[in-house]
Amino acid sequence: MSERDFVTAESGAVGTGNEMLAVRNIDFSYGQLQVLFDISLHVPRGEALALLGTNGAGKSTLLRVIAGLEQPSAGSVHFAGREITGAPAERLAADGLALIPGGRSVFTDMTVEENLEMQALGIRKQRALVRERRELVLGTFPGLAERLSQPAGKLSGGEQQQLALAKALLLDPDVLCIDELSLGLAPVVVGELLEIVGRLHENGITLLMVEQSLNIAAQLCGRAVFLEKGQVRFEGRTVDLLEHDDIARAVFFGGAVAPNNGSARARRRSAPGRSSRRD
Repeated sequence: MSERDFVTAESGAVGTGNEMLAVRNIDFSYGQLQVLFDISLHVPRGEALALLGTNGAGKSTLLRVIAGLEQPSAGSVHFAGREITGAPAERLAADGLALIPGGRSVFTDMTVEENLEMQALGIRKQRALVRERRELVLGTFPGLAERLSQPAGKLSGGEQQQLALAKALLLDPDVLCIDELSLGLAPVVVGELLEIVGRLHENGITLLMVEQSLNIAAQLCGRAVFLEKGQVRFEGRTVDLLEHDDIARAVFFGGAVAPNNGSARARRRSAPGRSSRRD
């Protein structure tokens, strides 16, 4: 049995009838450079799953494949029980699979209002639905409601991430894929965003979150997949990953929001049981 087969078997990572998202034996290459090797994972309905790894591990690329922005050279992607491999991203977004790319997915030269209008173009003819979702989004992000006429580029980094989340919520997603929510943000801002995402998860949205910080992921995600050089090295409970010294290197403890004492023991207690190309 290979190391990967052992890791998968140990974690019990098998498909179930309750899968919201499933990735099966995905390979992906940029030209002659292969970056994903036989990747498989599953996300049951209502789960929050962390996708962890260092730069270049393939995390962001895998999200792009799942969301329909890249075409795999082998393998398949399944969403809500049906295969979606190769389906266009705009159709998947309309069907309930939303992606927030890394690096602030907002139009900086447009106002907050215009960003929201652009996101709702696919459902613009359903005016009552658009109005209902818009009210829900602005109720979730009251700070944005006060800045509708302000250019998105003038917002702080945290406010831009709120706008990115607001745009995704306009699509009323069943699955929300988030690429590095915490990137470049102060810990207090990350904490505020995690509270918002946590509430979305509690309301039934299935989450797949790319993170470099294991501490941040552990605050929201009960299970984690660790990628290294385009391959799965670990899949199991996030709290168990904290115990793997060979995987959970010091880099993954950067950017933590809580707890205050910073000890590994306290971090393990606080982790909930449920919950350009850059990888």
